[in-house]
Amino acid sequence: MKKLEECLKYDKRGITLIALVITIIVLLILAGVSIAMLTGQNGILTQAQIAKNETENAAKQEEMDLARLEAIIMGKDVPIVQVDDKKPGQLEQEDANTFVINSIEDLIFFSHDVTSGNNYSGKTVKLGTNLDFSSNKSYVDSNSTDYEKYGYSGPLKQALTSGSGFQPIGELSTTGTKYFYGTFDGNNNAICSMYINIDSDESVRAGLFSACYGEVRNLGLVNTSITVQGLGTAVGGIAGKSYNNIYNCYVTGIINLTGSSWMPVGGICGVMQEKANIENCYNLANINATNIQEEVGVANLNCGGIVGQGEININKCYNKGNIVLEGGNNGVSGGGICGMQYNDGTIENCYNNAKIEASSNIKRDEDRVYIGGIIGTSSTNNLQYCYNSGEIVGNAERLYMGGITGNLAQDAIINNVFNIGKITIESEKNLEIYAGGINGGNPNRNIQIINAYNTGNINAKYLNVSSIQGIGSIVGSNYSNLIKFNNCYYLAGTYNVGVGNGDSTGVMQLDSIDKFPSVLSVVNGQGAFEEDTNNVNNSFPILNWQ
Repeated sequence: MKKLEECLKYDKRGITLIALVITIIVLLILAGVSIAMLTGQNGILTQAQIAKNETENAAKQEEMDLARLEAIIMGKDVPIVQVDDKKPGQLEQEDANTFVINSIEDLIFFSHDVTSGNNYSGKTVKLGTNLDFSSNKSYVDSNSTDYEKYGYSGPLKQALTSGSGFQPIGELSTTGTKYFYGTFDGNNNAICSMYINIDSDESVRAGLFSACYGEVRNLGLVNTSITVQGLGTAVGGIAGKSYNNIYNCYVTGIINLTGSSWMPVGGICGVMQEKANIENCYNLANINATNIQEEVGVANLNCGGIVGQGEININKCYNKGNIVLEGGNNGVSGGGICGMQYNDGTIENCYNNAKIEASSNIKRDEDRVYIGGIIGTSSTNNLQYCYNSGEIVGNAERLYMGGITGNLAQDAIINNVFNIGKITIESEKNLEIYAGGINGGNPNRNIQIINAYNTGNINAKYLNVSSIQGIGSIVGSNYSNLIKFNNCYYLAGTYNVGVGNGDSTGVMQLDSIDKFPSVLSVVNGQGAFEEDTNNVNNSFPILNWQ
């Protein structure tokens, strides 16, 4: 009996040991499964690491993209890498409808191809990388002499950076028919050091595109140099004339124009037609335009930091490029955003903080100089949420000038606008001078000005201002009493009256700048602006896409 009990005891120990071994094996199996789940190819830790890497890579890519866009926006050097183009002078295809420009040679081919008659209708042409005409890295062979058939003699880089420089995409002539009809996508890249130098006895259009019927988007032109002299000239950084939308485009550098007939010029586009939209664009290029036509009444000069003239809708754009306009003996319309706008367009969420100067030796009674911080003269039906902080300088015997608009040529509403910029009248004679912190004057138009503020001083350097009835801190003249004011304020000392002549009901003076609302609170009705927390705009509001 005792022996039997001892045997059973040993059997229990054995069973316990076996159970322990089995338990350990099971635990090891479970541990292995757990480790696999954690560290295997599809394991939690592995996937977490992959997700982390992807997040870090995405953040780095975003940082690189932002740095590249910042370089374009601020006019700094744009990173240029050696191009990798196996077939220079031949556009690569992503698919049947998408072509890619990967080198200067490709860009030259593309320009010639369009000018020869391929309009790329229904196609998209993309910029595959930043390109710089002045850098060997942007060429497969900067010394190539194989492009004489495209109009470039000698080494390619030398031909593109001297003499006539780059030949715009599309025919130069205003009577041409061969232009781009597709979509040009800069792909958030920039074309740097584009040099164009045209001297013509004919009417021409010039820019990256001479004229363009297609949409252009996501493109920067950095350190651009455009010099054009012609009979009638339409000039812009992106296009001399456009019949389609322009989105997310930027121009820095200088634009010089001398002409003797019709002269529209803009930092982004000279002329825009077909009620096109221009949005999220800015200009840093300084613009100088001179009219040398001696004959009177045939050569108006229209210039804007964004668009020279057109039937357009402009939204979320700004200008920081100084503008100097000399009208000769003819009329001038100049503005920080647009020179002349017609056919019921709109201007919204825009600002200017550059100096604008316009002068002309007016000869005809019907000619004027119109100059404004946002627009010179306009047939817009709505101008809202805009401000100007740049100085406005005008010199003519017949002069309409304002911190926001020089003149409104049709019934319109101006609301939620703010002028901080100084207004200087340099005229020595007063035949017809109207100047206001918001608007100069309007001949017999029904205008509503709502929520408008002026803190910018108005000064006449040579004239006895007490003898001028057309100057006011809000509006120069309301002689027909057709302008209706609502909630309009001006700072004491900017000028001694709010309205030069006519009814000023709704216009009030504040004796301290501390009593004014912030610029941001006035112009941010559509949420397009934000505070300048990094002081990139002298503490004035910036557009939220900046």
